[in-house]
Amino acid sequence: MNRTCSLELATDSDIDELMSWFPDAGSVDIWGGPKFRYPFTRKSFVKDCGIEKMVSYSLRAPDGSMVAFGQRYVRDDRAHLARLIASPAARRQGYGRKLIEELIDTVRREAKHTDVSLFVYRHNEPAYRCYLQLGFRVQPYPEKARMREQCYFLTRPVELASEEQD
Repeated sequence: MNRTCSLELATDSDIDELMSWFPDAGSVDIWGGPKFRYPFTRKSFVKDCGIEKMVSYSLRAPDGSMVAFGQRYVRDDRAHLARLIASPAARRQGYGRKLIEELIDTVRREAKHTDVSLFVYRHNEPAYRCYLQLGFRVQPYPEKARMREQCYFLTRPVELASEEQD
């Protein structure tokens, strides 16, 4: 993977492309959770995505194509990452990892939070392994969070020694 990718705020046209990455209800569920509607319309997709409530980002390859998407918001005094996905055509090329690294860099630059968190379905092994490789660790499940039996809750410090990420 070329490391000259750029993280940008998602645009309206990115949403249209993002919608094309979900061919079925299962793919939407693993990304957006059980309340995300499928089949979706553009209007329901935008609403279920929480575009108005979260900052949305697109990771762009050097040619300008969108290769990954993710969101960020504040949850329990942490920067929380959500709806992380690499384009189906760009999977297994390191773009998911690059997306997360770039999102954490945005948190670092803002210097408002010392920890980053996320949820992942227990059966989503590729994502779970990626997060562990990036220094995330399973933590006790937040008391008020739903889906305790289906998901892991992971956190990592924003500043993490490089040897902990290997």
